[in-house]
Amino acid sequence: MPPIELVLKTGTAAILLLTGLLLLRDRRHMTTGPFGGLLALSVAATAVLSVTGARSPWLWPVMLVAMGTPALLWIWAGAQFVDDFRPSWRDALAWALLPLVGAVGIWQWRPWMAPAEDVVGLSFVLLTAWRVMAGLRDDLVERRRRLRPVLVGLAVLYAGGVLLMNMVGRGQPLDPTSRIVEASVLAALAVAFAMVGLRAARPIFEPSPTETGSPPARDAASPSGIAVDAQEDALLERLRQLMENQKIYRQEGFGLNLLVAALGVPEYRLRRLINQRLGHRNFSSFVNGYRLAEAMAALADPGQEDVPILTIALDSGFQSIGPFNRAFKAHTGMTPTAYRKQAESRNDAPIQGIGQRGAETGET
Repeated sequence: MPPIELVLKTGTAAILLLTGLLLLRDRRHMTTGPFGGLLALSVAATAVLSVTGARSPWLWPVMLVAMGTPALLWIWAGAQFVDDFRPSWRDALAWALLPLVGAVGIWQWRPWMAPAEDVVGLSFVLLTAWRVMAGLRDDLVERRRRLRPVLVGLAVLYAGGVLLMNMVGRGQPLDPTSRIVEASVLAALAVAFAMVGLRAARPIFEPSPTETGSPPARDAASPSGIAVDAQEDALLERLRQLMENQKIYRQEGFGLNLLVAALGVPEYRLRRLINQRLGHRNFSSFVNGYRLAEAMAALADPGQEDVPILTIALDSGFQSIGPFNRAFKAHTGMTPTAYRKQAESRNDAPIQGIGQRGAETGET
């Protein structure tokens, strides 16, 4: 191994190892929880193997950890960019898939295992790209929205490139120049990941002024900020009129573009208003708040007890019953049917009147 490659890969492993340990130490204060640290350690294991190889039995555990990197990248992207992300047993099972295949291969290798590992790994990389880009349109946190393609895109390009090279040129060692380029790219990614990860949990996802209780920042072009605040207040009032009175969210195909056109303002300004003044981190949660409030009121209304739940969902702006049921249960903790029954039981409960209270107290 050329000395330059050795230095780069050793330094990469050291940086990622230190980053992973620090992120795990501070996991309670990180937006990604422990997954950023686990991902750093997993990539560090990959760097260690690239220096030492995996021939020694004592390195087999390191190899199994490294094999889970694509799945950890996918899980980390969920923790980083999905606001309502909650890890489940499915995530643990997905992470264990590749190490399990590797463990089987250690004891009884089959020629098909290596291509299968590459295909599964590349699938996780593509799923990571989909997970990141799927939420791009709805993301109202501007810095997070800008960093989606930058942070994960680089990791996806590198991981995908390595996997594709393995699939196309398996058994053909890379020339020294290509290996140095690969080591340099990984070292650069490790430094970037460390800088972003260790700067704190907030540089990408700073809480909005609404979340912190502080007023929104004033525009530098207006020393007093009065004119700017008045414009924002007027825009906020127009937005509330559209949503609460005109119920524009009921329109078919409603989305950010339609709301921008109705208000006649630039998209970035509307994003900033909903995020900083109303405290929403994605557009879907903002819209679903109105839709679910209307649906809950209808389900609790005795006059609409015979109206099908599907009709209520469609009238509230949902396009189908599936997304409505999922959003309703996530918001209330119960299904629409259970919510309606609970509301009916409250409506049917006897009201304690004056005569009943008098009988209980002995009054006449």
